[in-house]
Amino acid sequence: MAMHKPTRARAGSALALGVGLASLFVGCGGEMTAGIQGSGSPVAAGVTAVGPINAFGSIFLDGVEYSTSGAQIHVDDQPGTEADLRVGQIITLKGTVNPDGLTGTATDVSYSGDLRGPVTQVDVDGGTFVVLGQTVRITDATLFDDSFQAPALTGLPVGVVVEVSGFADSNGNLMASRVDPSSAASGFRVRGTVQGLDTTAHTFTINTLTVDYGGVSPNGTLANDAIVSVQGTSLSAGGALIATRVQVFAGLGAAAADQGRIEGFITAFVSNADFTVNGLRVTTDAATQFDLKGVTLGVNVPVKVRGTFDASGVLAAAKVEVKPQKLSFVRGLVDSVSASSNTLTVLGVSITTDSGTSFDDKSSVHLKSFELADVRTGDYVEVRGAADATGTALNATLVERDNPENRSYVQGIALNVAKPSFTVLGVQVTTGSHTVFPGSAVSLGNAASFFANAPNQFVRVRGTFMGNQLLADQAQIRP
Repeated sequence: MAMHKPTRARAGSALALGVGLASLFVGCGGEMTAGIQGSGSPVAAGVTAVGPINAFGSIFLDGVEYSTSGAQIHVDDQPGTEADLRVGQIITLKGTVNPDGLTGTATDVSYSGDLRGPVTQVDVDGGTFVVLGQTVRITDATLFDDSFQAPALTGLPVGVVVEVSGFADSNGNLMASRVDPSSAASGFRVRGTVQGLDTTAHTFTINTLTVDYGGVSPNGTLANDAIVSVQGTSLSAGGALIATRVQVFAGLGAAAADQGRIEGFITAFVSNADFTVNGLRVTTDAATQFDLKGVTLGVNVPVKVRGTFDASGVLAAAKVEVKPQKLSFVRGLVDSVSASSNTLTVLGVSITTDSGTSFDDKSSVHLKSFELADVRTGDYVEVRGAADATGTALNATLVERDNPENRSYVQGIALNVAKPSFTVLGVQVTTGSHTVFPGSAVSLGNAASFFANAPNQFVRVRGTFMGNQLLADQAQIRP
């Protein structure tokens, strides 16, 4: 497949990032191949990467555009194509990265859903649902397939069969990156940590799910605390999953001196110099860069780690970055867009994109290779990201184009709070007698309690954007 259109490289910001990342690859060993730019280009370093897909037109992962023209692609352990993959699905990619840090070549791409089965419980207020005894948590970064009735928990009725791609925390909860519809014919799948192993009864548990593996020989050595992926097609009368396949996770198989680009939750923590992400041990030293965003590293902190694998498969980190799970967002019509400067404005909010921004087209156009150059003034989009230091602009982690709605939305820190108004991301919000204030642990469901508690709190607002202000029909403090 040809590489993506040049605008997807995101010009200035991408160049700056490339200069910074290039230093990470100088002098690295591993498999060295010619760069994808052609003969005469600098050589590339071997890479193993785990994380959610950012965009397509090749595959974008962690801000790198990987050519997939010669790659083997597997989806749920079967041969697949790039067309079978979706933005937000977590993949494992092997290949090479060029010294620019922005482009590379994939040789192997694999995706397997972490959980597949019917929804048995939904807690909208708590932001969770349950499948096969596994609790799935929804965050501001979670993507839902547009075939659901609503792109949120309210669109998941009990009984619907789903496939979830996500990262497990230390409690065994699955933090969803993407939720897709599935079918009973696709069978059941669960990935998690083995507990209560009984080698006589041939059973173990993953959270509250009992797995009966009496009819199969596990691929790998079963042990308590091992990470496994289990498949099956039926449940016993007692609710146990009758396994047809049990695969024990044995590491990523990265070569010594290969680059590693890994995303996930810290599930075991000794110190800032020694912790575990996705079953992978990470070490740091005095040269490691930390971008912690004010967060103290520890168990259940979401991180992105870049570094080099040693001969034992340990990732020696060059950089550790904390990934925020609570994001600001704006949803409405695009005021203006400039692909050359990697910017757009929505509801008057200034937005900057970069090489790590995800792009997803859920409009009726359904453009697979969607990028900022495809966005037009008047398009209806949702942009998620982190607010800048002023609290009025957004650094985008996701740009999603949707079919138009009559309502607009903002989420972020409430500032300048003085009943009946406040601002979010610089957007003037006005409430009135028509405004509903849904109750929560913080807001008791009325205007007085909302305005008493809202200052400097995360709030979500829905309403009609008119005359440079959002006339709110709903305002809620996020717990």
